[in-house]
Amino acid sequence: MKYEVDLPADVERRLSDKAIQTGQDVVHLIRIAVGRFVDEETHSPSNGVWSAKMQDRRCELIDKDIAGTATAAERTELNELDRRANEHFDRVAPPPIEGARLLHQKLLQNRANGK
Repeated sequence: MKYEVDLPADVERRLSDKAIQTGQDVVHLIRIAVGRFVDEETHSPSNGVWSAKMQDRRCELIDKDIAGTATAAERTELNELDRRANEHFDRVAPPPIEGARLLHQKLLQNRANGK
């Protein structure tokens, strides 16, 4: 299916900036964002299940994505593996919350100051 989407000007600007920063095509970035959104909406938690086989596949897909040879289905699979890996690592080694809280406060200050 093909869709035509009119994005707000600020979203278009940020999307273009992200494309320039990453060297990725804007359409590719939109596909990634939509894939992640759909994955979040349709997938239930994995309960932190993770294996060496899943990690190997994730690394293979990351290499293909970086090389620009990953298909849309493979990028969707990579998004799912990323989600499951994050759940697993958050369970076995939760990030320190204080550092995240300080970063969040700094980002809010930057936004308030127009940075």
